[in-house]
Amino acid sequence: MSYLIKSVESGFEIYSDAENPEVTFTYDSWFSSVGQAAVNQRKLKIKSKNAWASKFDVFIDGVDQGDIVFNWMGQIIIRLSVDGPEKVYLLKSRGVWNHHFILEDTEGITLMLIIPKYNWSNLNYEYQLKIEGNQTVPLELVTACQYAINLYMTMLTTAAAT
Repeated sequence: MSYLIKSVESGFEIYSDAENPEVTFTYDSWFSSVGQAAVNQRKLKIKSKNAWASKFDVFIDGVDQGDIVFNWMGQIIIRLSVDGPEKVYLLKSRGVWNHHFILEDTEGITLMLIIPKYNWSNLNYEYQLKIEGNQTVPLELVTACQYAINLYMTMLTTAAAT
């Protein structure tokens, strides 16, 4: 299975094969790291856990169901509990000329490949997300990954500009 993720004015949208987005994630304001979406008839909200913007809580229907943590090795740790026990994932940035992201489980098995593509017509990134093999990845995890990638890309461009 694959998804197309498009940046929109106030957040991002996740498309599968349909013309209408399955998920529309919106940030509270232009410079906010707080955002929310309706995912599978549930409200998903992500907000900062600390002042340094390196830890974020993931709430599903108002209950803390996980977190997103940026570590010092440039990796993103995502802990998420969706309809079961909490699972831990590692989102890694790979490549220099062929930049992309991979999502692995705790056993090092690649679950997803996320390939950014700069859209020159609207000056935003679009992402092609491919789920490896016969893996099942909940939309809540896809949404959390895209949120983390947006933060990563923002931090990267901010660091390059200074």
